[in-house]
Amino acid sequence: MNLILMDEQEKRNKNSYTLISGGFIQNPGEIKQKKNILVQGSKIIDIIDDIPFDIENFKIIDAKDCIITPGLIDQHIHGGYDCNFNTAEVKTIINFLSNLPKHGITSICPTIMTDVLENIKVQTRRIIEAGKLLPETSAKIIGINLEGPFLNPEYKGAHAKELFIKPAIENYKKIESDEVKIITIAPEMDRGFELTKYLSEKGVIVSAGHSKADGGEIKKAFDAGLAHITHIFNAMPCLHHRNPGIIGNSLVNDAVYVEVIADHNHLHPDIVELILRSKPEDKVIFISDSLPLNRGSSESTVFGGQKIFNRGEFAVNEEGRFAGSLMFLDSVIKKNLSSAGFPKLLKYCSQNPAKNLKMKTLGYIDREMTADLVIWKQETAEIQKVLINGNLCTT
Repeated sequence: MNLILMDEQEKRNKNSYTLISGGFIQNPGEIKQKKNILVQGSKIIDIIDDIPFDIENFKIIDAKDCIITPGLIDQHIHGGYDCNFNTAEVKTIINFLSNLPKHGITSICPTIMTDVLENIKVQTRRIIEAGKLLPETSAKIIGINLEGPFLNPEYKGAHAKELFIKPAIENYKKIESDEVKIITIAPEMDRGFELTKYLSEKGVIVSAGHSKADGGEIKKAFDAGLAHITHIFNAMPCLHHRNPGIIGNSLVNDAVYVEVIADHNHLHPDIVELILRSKPEDKVIFISDSLPLNRGSSESTVFGGQKIFNRGEFAVNEEGRFAGSLMFLDSVIKKNLSSAGFPKLLKYCSQNPAKNLKMKTLGYIDREMTADLVIWKQETAEIQKVLINGNLCTT
């Protein structure tokens, strides 16, 4: 390469630098540190105390009086802003993903609930297509979450039980996609745990939910490859002192991840505390379980074949039963900030889901990690700025 071209390239590279200065890096589970972050392209390339070099041509982001955290990752989210992942077209999905950065959410697993198999396939294709067309400043799609249709009708929750089918390899193959990263099944209905074994061998996270598995069944499912519990305590038998079942067994099994809807509506704050005291810190994942009504344009909608209604922080069906949450993860963090603190909450909302989904460059701030960053006002926990792949988003 001649020197003139090399000089031009160096100028372009220099102009692509972003310096986040004056803030405190708050990594999951750690003490905050006052550092400056240097970003080039989509990566963090350095973390420094001082700035000894010329920054005249750098893009500067002032983070004074702020903390800088990894981006939030929501692995179980059904929608919001009028987007329903069971019905939304590509442009609606893109609009939703474009709104999520204002909530500090930089990556998600769009969650498709129980439906006819053909529609699950259609929506999987739409989500994949949307992921290819997303603007650089939109939250990213890092996999698809299937909540159903292999569930137990006795614990259907907001799902249409008439659409449930038997957990079996031949049935799953009808909707199989390489983009599916998590799937919820009722393990007691999986004969010989054949589907559990098949999915776990393919690297799909198998999660127990909407299930009445007893202690013996859930232990056998763990041995077969089950590694995860869908929104623990919800849509499963209550914890009983002589039959611990799914809840008891997953709380004492240190190898199993548990999802928690920590909105203080689906679970009492004391139950959230019980989970956090029982489980290792690195095996708890906070989810939103957010529904299309969250920040939507109407007070009611059809979800899972039934009409649901906005009740502020959660939605209910016509019988008054919980149908899901109307809070995003930034609000979940604020709900739990006084009891858990930012370092722990970032494990639950960023680092742990990243590890669960094997996203090695997400969930932590360090050199060579992806520049998915959230800048929060330290005093109020209000989001000031968000970067996704190094791109500054409008918040």
